[in-house]
Amino acid sequence: MFDGKIDFMDFNKIKINYGGKLTCRKIFKKKYTIFLILSLIVNIFLVSLYTIKSNKIKGIIIEMKELDEQKSQTDNSINLLKKQNNEDTINISNLQNEIESIKLDIEEKTKKEEDTKSINKQKKDEKSTLEKRNTVLSSQLKTENELKEVYQQKISSLDTLLKNLKIEYEKIKQHKEGDSQKEDEESLSIKSSNILSSKEVSNIEKIIKGTISSKCFDGAKNNFDPQIFHEKCNDNPLLMLIKTDKNERIGAFTKASFDGFEIKRDISSALFNIDRNKFYVLANQEYFTIVCDPNELPQFGKDLKIKKNGQGINSFPFNYGDKNVNEPEDLTSDNIFNIQNLEIYKVDL
Repeated sequence: MFDGKIDFMDFNKIKINYGGKLTCRKIFKKKYTIFLILSLIVNIFLVSLYTIKSNKIKGIIIEMKELDEQKSQTDNSINLLKKQNNEDTINISNLQNEIESIKLDIEEKTKKEEDTKSINKQKKDEKSTLEKRNTVLSSQLKTENELKEVYQQKISSLDTLLKNLKIEYEKIKQHKEGDSQKEDEESLSIKSSNILSSKEVSNIEKIIKGTISSKCFDGAKNNFDPQIFHEKCNDNPLLMLIKTDKNERIGAFTKASFDGFEIKRDISSALFNIDRNKFYVLANQEYFTIVCDPNELPQFGKDLKIKKNGQGINSFPFNYGDKNVNEPEDLTSDNIFNIQNLEIYKVDL
């Protein structure tokens, strides 16, 4: 009996069950038709599905290609960025090197500027020192030139002066007898001095290495007249003795003559403090010894000057004496003093 179940794969069984009455062909044809329809539907479905999938796959492939192209572009961009980065790194390194080089240049320039400033300051100091020295030298040169001019004038007038001296000598010689009494009064021996004792005379003669001969000027008797002094005392080495109104005794000696109008140097010149038995030579051999002025009485350096009014000016020590001695010394107690006695003697060497 047929139960409605067909085994399409077992045709022999079908034949046996139906005894040949139901043929396999009809059953199979019907079932096969159904199967074909179903298969066709399935195939259509599968083809549609495949087409859809294929289109999707193609889209995916296209997208993948696009992605590959984008990736390639991205890789190229990345490579370019890497290259640019490397270049930037190299540029940064070069910039750093340049910065370091600039720093070194700046430091070197700064050091050079400091050195230049130091050198300029040193040069400025040296220039200032040289200018000061030049000023001093110019002053000295000016003084020397002035002295040279004075000496040249002196030399140019020596012949005339010598002739005048000879004439004066002849006149003095001719009037010697007529003025004998006056000359005797003014030519008193040093032994009659009101200032020195005989022992002090001997000591001073040993110091000056000469003999005190005769007095050529007396302050009180000659009324402190510069003209008389220059007439009587210009031609010989001189010893000047002074006694102040305070009974202080001082003196001065020089081999230089007081004629002319100039300053003179004589390294043998000296000042005395008779009371202290002190003997003061020039502090420096380049200093001037005496100041000659036909209208003035003797002046020794800047230390001792005799005025026409019978006063003396004491600026010692300046040209004479040692300014650095520890013992306080002076010629007189007062810088300006009155003269009680003034005696000037000729000295024979």
